[in-house]
Amino acid sequence: MNMIMKRVVLLSAIILLLSSSAWSKGAANVANTPHNLSTSAPFAYNYYADDVTEVCVFCHTPHGGLLVAPLWNHSMPSATGFTHYNSVTLSSYLQTELASRNVNDESLVCMACHDGSVAVDHLINEPNEIGGIEITMGFGDIDTWIVPVGTQPKARIGGSVTTPGGNRDLSDDHPISFSYTKVYDEYEAGTTRNGQLQSAFDAVSLGGVRFFGPDDNLECSSCHDPHVDFTIASQAAYNPFLITPNTGSALCLACHNK
Repeated sequence: MNMIMKRVVLLSAIILLLSSSAWSKGAANVANTPHNLSTSAPFAYNYYADDVTEVCVFCHTPHGGLLVAPLWNHSMPSATGFTHYNSVTLSSYLQTELASRNVNDESLVCMACHDGSVAVDHLINEPNEIGGIEITMGFGDIDTWIVPVGTQPKARIGGSVTTPGGNRDLSDDHPISFSYTKVYDEYEAGTTRNGQLQSAFDAVSLGGVRFFGPDDNLECSSCHDPHVDFTIASQAAYNPFLITPNTGSALCLACHNK
């Protein structure tokens, strides 16, 4: 096979890999999901703003946004002080970094609402107000008020069984903000865990899992897509905001080879 043909074959393989990953992601329509906090929010969900028609503003702003995520418009929690999951089954790399590991920006943007330390509507720029003052009065002020509908939200990540009102306890949640590649390399280095993890390349191709940065960090968005619409019947398997359906534990098996 000549060099040109080899390049064509390699390029075709890359295109197929990227295409298979793209196919695994559900169609986006955040307006039909609990992440729509505007006046058009689906009534069955828990929070909505009684005077804001914009859907995207609760996470994004076209001007003056933070750089931690695309034009980010929500106040951020501290990256320090989180208690991470710990177990004798963890790699020594994770155990060594456990006490001091910060939560990276790719996960902090999720924690900004879900860990309970920052009000859901604590925005940088209020709607139609460039350079606005942060909302600091509980869950709203006279301009933006988040109204609870029915029961309170249950998607709180920072609490635990013993401290349900906590905001820094991730000890009962899957580890985040660590280098998947470093853990994989340790598992493959002649240990009894050899073969228990897929390589980062295989994890992406098998399940559309996303990694971040040069060290292939695993974050909340490795498994979740905040925009995916799982409310329609054909996409119900993407609930709750999964990057790919977990039917038959397929999302788990994209990384865990067991």
